[in-house]
Amino acid sequence: MMRVLVIDAYDPDDPDCVAADEAVATLIDSGHDVTRIELVAENFATSMSVAERTAYHEDDNLVTTEVRKSAELIGQVDAVLFCYPTVTFTTPQILKAWLERVLLPGVAFVFDSAGRVRPGMTNIRRIGIVTTCAHDSRKLRRAGDGGRATILRAMRLSCNKFCRRTYVGMPSGDVDRAQIRKRLQRW
Repeated sequence: MMRVLVIDAYDPDDPDCVAADEAVATLIDSGHDVTRIELVAENFATSMSVAERTAYHEDDNLVTTEVRKSAELIGQVDAVLFCYPTVTFTTPQILKAWLERVLLPGVAFVFDSAGRVRPGMTNIRRIGIVTTCAHDSRKLRRAGDGGRATILRAMRLSCNKFCRRTYVGMPSGDVDRAQIRKRLQRW
């Protein structure tokens, strides 16, 4: 059993939001303890405030309650699953804002006594993505697939060194529930 944080960037009115619902249901059915943050439903701010930017490099850089809540959850979980619609070949603005505002110094990475950057989320042993995209996978790969690169490659460097990755990509409007269940049941 793992503690899993699901970051859901789907609009609740989007028909593709069933992908996130299916992912959460599968994780719960597999016996995991799941916490879900619905960014759109919770009106997560899509830009960093002046106070947040000013405090970015300070020790007390978790300025807002929404950021503090997410950062605390990151420190308590074993896995993080990102559910989002791929927009212009990358993550939607609200998820990008979450990454920029929550994965701060002291949360995503720390500095050792010699001033070198070290991973700050070593408790996270698995990260994953469930996404829908209006483009086919070849076109998405040619465009660089910014969401996959940001989360599965860059963010992984801040996690446990044995962190495993899962990617489930589907065409928009054609959510494959069986594929989601198959890929996440192994978690």
